[in-house]
Amino acid sequence: MTHRYTVSITETAPSGVFPPHKKAEDPSVWARREIISRSKVENRVSFFYKDTLRFLISKLGTLGYINSEDKVTSVRCIHAHPERTISKLKEETNIILPIISISQNTSDNDDKRRRNSPVLINEKYWSDVKKRAFRVLSLAPRPVNIKYSVNIWSKYKSNLDQLAEQIRLLFNPHLVIENMYTNTVQSYITSELDRSSVNVGDRQDRIIRRSFDIDVEGYVPNPKFLITSTGEIEVLNADVEIY
Repeated sequence: MTHRYTVSITETAPSGVFPPHKKAEDPSVWARREIISRSKVENRVSFFYKDTLRFLISKLGTLGYINSEDKVTSVRCIHAHPERTISKLKEETNIILPIISISQNTSDNDDKRRRNSPVLINEKYWSDVKKRAFRVLSLAPRPVNIKYSVNIWSKYKSNLDQLAEQIRLLFNPHLVIENMYTNTVQSYITSELDRSSVNVGDRQDRIIRRSFDIDVEGYVPNPKFLITSTGEIEVLNADVEIY
């Protein structure tokens, strides 16, 4: 005996409204929001200018000249504006010439090297203690041009010429700035000028002076943040060197 079954299917449209689907947040949007919210005064303060000046002083302090006795003599490099240096030379008689002074003139933004502010910089930091790499995020650094004035003060032209030639070789074709923030920033000599004083009094010693204008094309860094294995974000210690 053969049995036959008839099955009918009825389609009905349910009433009501489906709940809206929440779109997942883009990771870069989340990271930027967290970085901005966690950036406080203490980790926004940068010593980039101070460390750059300190590096230039240390480099210029390695120069020297051959004196009249054919001996190599080191030259002292100080941080002082030209006006302050002149007043010290007039007030103090124990300053030994030649001497080199350096001062920061101005600093401004470099629009040609500027990056869009929402750009995230992704870096890796290797920990010798934990023997593993960590992911570090930060907002794009701000490009700046820092202008310095380097002056050589001397009594004799031969000593000044020796020091001037060493400075030209030091920036041939550029000098790389190295500090805890970077080891890729470049500095250049933009101009050189003889600023010797011709008219002096009868009882005053004649001091000759050569001036160099130095431009440093640097980046002021933003605070760096560590992405942990659990997906959390933490402020990175400012003493950590990232290269």
